[in-house]
Amino acid sequence: MSAGEIDLLPGERVLWAGEPVQRPLYVAADGVVAPAGLVLAVAASWFLFAKQPAGAAMAGTVVVLVIGLYGAAGRSAVRYLALGRTTYAVTDSRIIARSGLFRLKERSTELAGLPAPVLKPGPSRTGTIAFGPGSVTLIGVGEPKRVRDLLVKAIEEARARQAPPAVA
Repeated sequence: MSAGEIDLLPGERVLWAGEPVQRPLYVAADGVVAPAGLVLAVAASWFLFAKQPAGAAMAGTVVVLVIGLYGAAGRSAVRYLALGRTTYAVTDSRIIARSGLFRLKERSTELAGLPAPVLKPGPSRTGTIAFGPGSVTLIGVGEPKRVRDLLVKAIEEARARQAPPAVA
């Protein structure tokens, strides 16, 4: 994401901009979702072929089969493809992620409200920087330690700007 593509707030400046250099096919959450999806897909397939349901049972089984297949493989594939169109930016007041498979959506999180960033190292000197539920997560970032250190400093400075002035 270049600075020209970002709608900056008045007085806001870009500290870092980048994109995923590594797109993981599976992430930790897939360790639960993918096997559960596979179990659903196998159970629905067995029910379709062994019981040959009709009407509403057939429709329900097909829905369960689609949900299972999506959980087993589709979710990872969609994330992988969307990361190919993802860009990130860190400004002096927010983290911004622009991503989407068909239509780009922008999400941002205010720095002052974030906890300390957690770096999860990845392959080939990449990593994922997370802050907790509901915040922007930077997946597959190159030079993740440098980006994390920049974020730590930016968060501290954003909190300092929001702190009430000391009474003398």
